[in-house]
Amino acid sequence: MLTIKGVKGPKLETYTTTKRYLIKNNIDTSRVVYYKNLNSYVYAAKKRYLSIPNAMFFDKDGNFVDYRKNPSDCNAKVEGFIEELSAFKEAKKDSTKTLFELKKLLASSNNKALNEEPADVTVFITWARYVGTLNKEKAFDWVKLLEEAKQKGVSVNYYLLNSDFQENWNMTKEQKEDLGLN
Repeated sequence: MLTIKGVKGPKLETYTTTKRYLIKNNIDTSRVVYYKNLNSYVYAAKKRYLSIPNAMFFDKDGNFVDYRKNPSDCNAKVEGFIEELSAFKEAKKDSTKTLFELKKLLASSNNKALNEEPADVTVFITWARYVGTLNKEKAFDWVKLLEEAKQKGVSVNYYLLNSDFQENWNMTKEQKEDLGLN
């Protein structure tokens, strides 16, 4: 299954290599954000922000809103949740994760992306080069659905949260070996 989907072992990436990948897949690169460093990445994993591909939704006040009806639901529910964003205000909030906490972990190559005023709905779509066609089948399709929601008048901002290991994190040789990035 993983081979069919083009999933491979992660490797070190750069802002340039990730943006090239998006351009190749006809995805706008102006909304890309990254983890600042390895510590941010590890913290995100502990807080369960790091599932790839996935979508994290936040309301205008920065509260996390889970698209899953129950914890065992998978990311297949994202599409339906996006299609029902008009009912987003009634969705259950989860204060254990916040938009402000997540933004502290992130960087952007253009700085514009992280400084926008919050919309009624803010979405972070996680993706990584190494997950192959899962990006196209999930993350990039969700981008199209979010663009359609905007066209219908939904107040939504979305960001593509790249979850690849980055060269600019300046990891030690030992850290790279521990992560299998030789």
